[in-house]
Amino acid sequence: MSLFLLPRLIERFAGMVAGWLLERPVRIIIVALVVVAALLWIGRGRARDLAADRAVQAAAWHGKFTAQKAEMAKLVALVRAARVEAARIDQANIARVRAEWTVHLSEVTHDYQADLAAARAAVAQRLHAGPGAASHPGGGAGAAMPALPTLSTGPVRPGDAAIVGGADIDACTVNTVTLEHLIDAWKRAASIDLSAPR
Repeated sequence: MSLFLLPRLIERFAGMVAGWLLERPVRIIIVALVVVAALLWIGRGRARDLAADRAVQAAAWHGKFTAQKAEMAKLVALVRAARVEAARIDQANIARVRAEWTVHLSEVTHDYQADLAAARAAVAQRLHAGPGAASHPGGGAGAAMPALPTLSTGPVRPGDAAIVGGADIDACTVNTVTLEHLIDAWKRAASIDLSAPR
């Protein structure tokens, strides 16, 4: 047989196969299924390798996920512990600030009561001293004011003396001493370090 006859033989064989297939169309479907099955049989090795690669990749991802989850659990535990410790420090700091404020407040209250009693005594002594009492101990002559004050019925004119009632003098004394001690209390409150000691 020569090489020139080979293409004719292949052509003849293909014609016989085509005739056989066209004789019954069901045979075309059967041949197509056989070809597909053969291709799937051949490709099963590739699919098995791909499935093995995906299994390895999934195992690696699962390992990373498990490690990350464990790290997140550690972080959550650290945050919870830090929150508990911060709450403890805050409570201790609140107690410290309250204790300092209580000390300052009791000192201011004591000073207020003592200063108010002294101011009221000084006003009472001044009111009952009578005319010509010295306004400053050891210094010059006093103003000529009546021992019992009388209220003015109108505006004070130049050269007149303003006479104020005892209740008004007491109210002014109380307000002045109260304001002075409120300012002192505010300054003392501002001097307290509110941040927790380190």
